[in-house]
Amino acid sequence: MKLLLDKTGREALAKTVVQWRLALDPSDEEKHGPFAMLKRADRAQLRRCETPDDVLLQSAFHRLMQELQRQQLAVRADELALAVGVAAHAQHAPGKAFARSLGRKNDSGRAAMSELRFRQLQTCRDEASFFRQARRAVDLLGGEVDVGKLAVDLLQWAREFRQPDAALPPTERLKLRWATDYYQESLRDADQEPA
Repeated sequence: MKLLLDKTGREALAKTVVQWRLALDPSDEEKHGPFAMLKRADRAQLRRCETPDDVLLQSAFHRLMQELQRQQLAVRADELALAVGVAAHAQHAPGKAFARSLGRKNDSGRAAMSELRFRQLQTCRDEASFFRQARRAVDLLGGEVDVGKLAVDLLQWAREFRQPDAALPPTERLKLRWATDYYQESLRDADQEPA
C-alpha cells in the first residue's frame, strides 16, 4: 500500500487544511485566498454533520476539495470528508499532536482520554464509529489540536482501514504511531509523579 502522499504532499495538504479551517473561524476578520468566501454558517453546518457522507454535501467541503485538486493533491473525497468532518470540531493549535495530547495528564492526574477509550478509538471496526469517536476525542482536548497534522493522520487512517497491507512496516502504520505517542506521553507524566 502506498502512503497517502509523499512528505511534500502531506505538508502541502496540512497547510491547505489549516488555511481552510482558519477561514471557518468566526474570529478571522481578514480572509484572503481561496477560502475567503467561507462563513461562520459553513462551520456550523459541518459541525452538525453526523457522518462523513453528510460532510460530502457541504459547500465548504467542496471548496477545500477544489483547492486540493488545483494544487494537484490527489485525495479521495470520501476520505477527505472523514478528516475535515472531524477537523471542523477543532481549533488550530500548531504543533499540538493528537494522540500525544490524548495521553497527556490534566491537573487531576488523568489522561485527556482514558486508556480504554483510546483502545476503542484504535480498534474501531467501521468508519462511522471511528468518525464519532475521533470527534469525541477532539472534544476531550477542548478542540485544541494541530488541524493540518490531524487531517493527514485521519486520511492515513481511512487509507489503512480500507486497504490493509500486511507488507507495510509497522513503524509506518498510523495505529502504532498513535499508540507510541499516547503511551509515551501518559507514561512520561506517570514517571514524573512523586512516589
